Amino acid sequence: MIESYDDTEELADFAAAVAGDDRAPVVVIAGCGTAPTVTGLRERGVDAYGFDAEPEILETADPATREFLVEADLRDEALLETLRDAFGIDEIDLFVTECMLSFLTVDEARTALARIREAPGVGRLVHRVRMDPPVSAQLGEIDVTILTPEEWREACDPDGADVWRDGFEPWNLPTLEDADPDGATAD
Repeated sequence: MIESYDDTEELADFAAAVAGDDRAPVVVIAGCGTAPTVTGLRERGVDAYGFDAEPEILETADPATREFLVEADLRDEALLETLRDAFGIDEIDLFVTECMLSFLTVDEARTALARIREAPGVGRLVHRVRMDPPVSAQLGEIDVTILTPEEWREACDPDGADVWRDGFEPWNLPTLEDADPDGATAD
């Protein structure tokens, strides 16, 4: 019998391992869209929150989840302050970019991720990137940056501190035993 894969379950388990045993893990999803990942994580006991730069898409999220969502942009220098104020959180165990970096230039992504990575109270950064352009880019309506996870890592994470994955593949997140004392993973 084939066992089904649940990427939200894996993300919840990884968040719990990062947070430790003393509290529920806190996860922020950047580019959450209609927030299925936020909803799934909350159903698994994770204090999950999301943001998206498109208010129209947030309005289509499940009404029960909307209170955990906010309109915000990854490039905003006050992003973490906005998230902490909106959700009343101090610590963020996992900060996840969910297939949204392609909507930024490499320089914008590098700057934003460095700011988040260096901020106090932010644990691990985990990224899912897609290598297929969205339909609007295929139609020439928007510009996007299409890179492999390895190319994104090289451009935005030279120390290899973050976890980078293809958006079409399972997470296959590292175990915490695979992490060095500075938080980089051997993956």
